[in-house]
Amino acid sequence: MPKVSVIIPTYNRRLLVQEAIESVLCQSYHDYEIIVVDDGSTDGTFEDLATYRNKIAYIYQENAGEFGGPAKSYPGIIRYVPCVFGL
Repeated sequence: MPKVSVIIPTYNRRLLVQEAIESVLCQSYHDYEIIVVDDGSTDGTFEDLATYRNKIAYIYQENAGEFGGPAKSYPGIIRYVPCVFGL
């Protein structure tokens, strides 16, 4: 099990989510998992992320609206971390 989970929520930001994934992949620390939570994108995000399928976990959900999204749908994976510098 990885020590760090990098959670990237996205909605119709196919180019930005790829930049975010590339940023994580370029880090010197490698004990992580990348989880992309797609809140119902309609801009081709799913298709564009095909090249990353073996490097990320991809979760798709129907669009949850303005006050929904990944934080509301997956409350168990998004939590307050009091100190990130002690890793």
